Amino acid sequence: MAILEKKQISGFISPRWMKPRCVRYWEIGAIPAILGLWMPDFVGQYALKMAGNDNYAFPPLLTYVGAIFLFAACAHAIENMGTHYKLVMVAGWSAITLAVLSVLIHWALKPGDYELFAGLVLCIGLCAYAATMMFYFTISKAAEIGMETRMENTRKAVMILSHAALAVGALSVVAAYLESSLWIPLLRAAVVLFSIAWISCRIGVYFFKEDKSIGVTFVKPPDEQFWI
Repeated sequence: MAILEKKQISGFISPRWMKPRCVRYWEIGAIPAILGLWMPDFVGQYALKMAGNDNYAFPPLLTYVGAIFLFAACAHAIENMGTHYKLVMVAGWSAITLAVLSVLIHWALKPGDYELFAGLVLCIGLCAYAATMMFYFTISKAAEIGMETRMENTRKAVMILSHAALAVGALSVVAAYLESSLWIPLLRAAVVLFSIAWISCRIGVYFFKEDKSIGVTFVKPPDEQFWI
């Protein structure tokens, strides 16, 4: 069995530790981010709207609110830590842009306008994917620093689940564009996959918090610390 060693980069890097605020923001944001995909039932409400029934259709706004906290936590946790941090920022701002766009499309959407609705589903799906990738890059950085098997396994799980959700979500967009009722079960399946991916991310936060080598809790300085 190969023995993994921590990697140290030459040059001067001022030591610092992540503040407990990032973990607290993860814990605050995770609940609305996950529950907002299900309560209220935005998929069912859009199904009613597109069928021409009275309803209270809406994008998953509660999820968007939770994602803002998650973005703040991810950005703070690996701030200025190379490529991973840059990718987190790109994913986070992309998610925000897509969320805003989905709200704008929502207000322009009329019952039966399946072409515009396909665009709405696309924005929501890509927003969820970007938010998941934001978490993925953060977990990847933590796995790289801590060199822990459980963090590496979490990273792989999030990668597989997020891309599976993206693929199913893409099928729901195509179904909506073709005015096929299959968009409903397909979108629900994508929501299930994204939910499991985000739960995996939440588990990764626990591992991140417990890894004393990263120094996330400020209880004491980490035993080892290398910033890459």
